Amino acid sequence: MSGRSDAPAGSPGRSRGPADEGPLAGEFRVLGPVEVGRRRRAVRIGGVKPRVFLLAMLLNVNRQVSLDWLTDALWDGQPPTSAVANLRTYAMCVRRWLAGSPEVEMVCRSGAYELALSPRRVDVYRFESLVADGRSALGRGDRLDAAARLTAALRLWRGPAGGGVPCGRPLAARLAALEEQRLAVAEECAEILLALDRTTEVIADMRVLLGDDPLREHAWTLLIRALHASGDAAGALTAYAEAHAVLAEQLGLDPGPNLLAAQRAVLNRDPVPSSWGRTEVVAVGPPTVDQEVPRQLPRPALFVGRDRECARLAEMVLADPGQARVVAVDGPPGTGKSALALRVAGMVTDRFPDGQLYADLGGPDNADPAVIIQALLRALGDPLGGVAGSLAEASARYRSLTAGRRLLVVIDNADDTASVDELLPTGAGCAALVTGRRTPTLDHADRLTVGALRPAEAETLIAALAGAERVARAPTATAEIARRCQHLPLVLRAVGALLADRPHWSLPEFLDTLVDGRCQLSDLRHRDGRLADVLSRVGRELHPSGPAAARLLGAIRRHGLSELTPSGAATLLTVTVGTAEAALDRLVDEHLLHRVGPDRYAPVGLTCLR
Repeated sequence: MSGRSDAPAGSPGRSRGPADEGPLAGEFRVLGPVEVGRRRRAVRIGGVKPRVFLLAMLLNVNRQVSLDWLTDALWDGQPPTSAVANLRTYAMCVRRWLAGSPEVEMVCRSGAYELALSPRRVDVYRFESLVADGRSALGRGDRLDAAARLTAALRLWRGPAGGGVPCGRPLAARLAALEEQRLAVAEECAEILLALDRTTEVIADMRVLLGDDPLREHAWTLLIRALHASGDAAGALTAYAEAHAVLAEQLGLDPGPNLLAAQRAVLNRDPVPSSWGRTEVVAVGPPTVDQEVPRQLPRPALFVGRDRECARLAEMVLADPGQARVVAVDGPPGTGKSALALRVAGMVTDRFPDGQLYADLGGPDNADPAVIIQALLRALGDPLGGVAGSLAEASARYRSLTAGRRLLVVIDNADDTASVDELLPTGAGCAALVTGRRTPTLDHADRLTVGALRPAEAETLIAALAGAERVARAPTATAEIARRCQHLPLVLRAVGALLADRPHWSLPEFLDTLVDGRCQLSDLRHRDGRLADVLSRVGRELHPSGPAAARLLGAIRRHGLSELTPSGAATLLTVTVGTAEAALDRLVDEHLLHRVGPDRYAPVGLTCLR
């Protein structure tokens, strides 16, 4: 088949539809590696030939499949002499895999096998049903429902149908037909999203699709139309040039009329037509007036670098729009976790049109989760959002209000699992970004750990705050200042603010004050106080659950330790080595120490600051 990626184009499904919750017991997946669902756990089938046999049967449920067809499907015209006996063995294997699955049976009659089960339990038939429902919705003019259903259909794909197993021509032809159907549905869905002005989604989907199959001329046309509609004329013309080159080099063809029409529209700066010769989108009535959409994200701070982290975090947030996404961002104090989360939140706001909510669990006014939820309820337009009630009642209302929306919720400075759980939205099109030094354990959450900036990024941040000309005059001093700041955004910002207030200082002069001790980085101030106060606050937060870890953190700071061992920590605390090891492990978990060797630990980040 033509699919060549484990993440097929269109499979991300950019709009929101019914969630694919994973395989239930007795469900079967063939749109990707062949899997059988066991208690919400996907079980991959072992053995290539038995897997191909099951794949062939699942693509022909409730139909008799002849031994001759199965022989060609498994051995492509070159069967072993024991082919029939082997098929019988594979059928026995399948029966064992299906044991315990309700209302499913593998039977053999009249020289053929038949797998009897409800087609709704096989993802390929759910895919076809969702596609039919989407086209029906489009026919009655409901583009939103059509996009949601087609997207839900595409999300069922986890890779090439059958997982790319080697098979004979009759089965390979069926798999190739499925791949072509997937690509056609992805293009059809893109047409609808274009009519809904969701160009960003179309651009992303078509780039992925063309990465799999660069010869699909209509996909190039859709990409050009989406880039043109988004105002990126240069990108649209570049895409046209790429399409022209690919078609000429690989097929010896010139662009067709639709591609040429797309190029002319860009060159003439014409309005984007609804369609160029393919799927016609049925118009619907004017939209209704919605309530005010909450836009609560704080103004992002000055941000430099971290391109890879931004891309990865955005990918994690948008990975599966059919499920409520939870992504945790953790790391040492001062690494800019909140700034990164807000940066990425701003990048993806168009994917969450029902609003963006923000909750700071570390803020002085937000100690009570019930108070936070009531504020979020008011933001969502709930008339009872300000009424006092129990946390359970407020949480239930919050879950109800978020269930049908596409919301992004940023939960900042989180450290308590129970509090965070109450704030997680439940809608299939929702996502939550949770930040914290040590973010709590959350079910089904992806995690990104953030460290210090790269040296060049740290120097760029100093230049942005203190002045590019000062940095250009003293690159060596700038690099050393950044190193002494541990390349931490929080420290770099404090230094940048100090230098901005003292424009008469050169960077070598400031470096001299650090070297001779006239200026202590830990005494510099940021917006919430001295940098040293950050670690003091961390110690106070640690003390209730980890008093030994809190005491050890203080001892490391007082003695200026650059490395320690469990026995050394035990001596510092006058405790047993076992208690010291537990304290060290806790500080590692809190991203305040890291292991540098067997039984050797070193401070990290602000813990190193002098």
